[in-house]
Amino acid sequence: MRARLAAAVLPVLLAASAPSMPQQAAPAPATPLTPGPDACRGIGPVPQPLPEALVRSFLRAFGLKAPILAQGAVVRCASGRLLACTPGANLPCGHADIRRTLPAADLWCRHHPAAASVPAFVVGHDTLYAWRCQGTQGVVAARIAHADADGYVAEYWRPLRP
Repeated sequence: MRARLAAAVLPVLLAASAPSMPQQAAPAPATPLTPGPDACRGIGPVPQPLPEALVRSFLRAFGLKAPILAQGAVVRCASGRLLACTPGANLPCGHADIRRTLPAADLWCRHHPAAASVPAFVVGHDTLYAWRCQGTQGVVAARIAHADADGYVAEYWRPLRP
């Protein structure tokens, strides 16, 4: 009984806990998607699943060997360049959090006054800053990442080349 219940509930729990990416149907490209001058044809500014035709270029860009590692990767076009990101627990491919005040950091600091740092699990991996506590307030300690022109964490996205 427990095994059947677990088998029925586990997929629902996994789906509910998966990081959310904007779900947008990829437009049908007029030509096959390959790196090069027309690389962005059919790819817009919103992250979408990595097309099969770009897996080899993706593996080279990220220094990977196994094609299975491309599963879950996303691509987008920015300023005429094809960019890829591989999401993970600490690599969000969504927009950067550019805020310089974070309620979560303040809450952490109320319970950990004068802490030298606020953990990433509190402030998120999409923030552009390292945080610390100044008394009971969370304050920016240093910039650790940059937002690109489209508002994504630039360091998480790599250009795809032929």
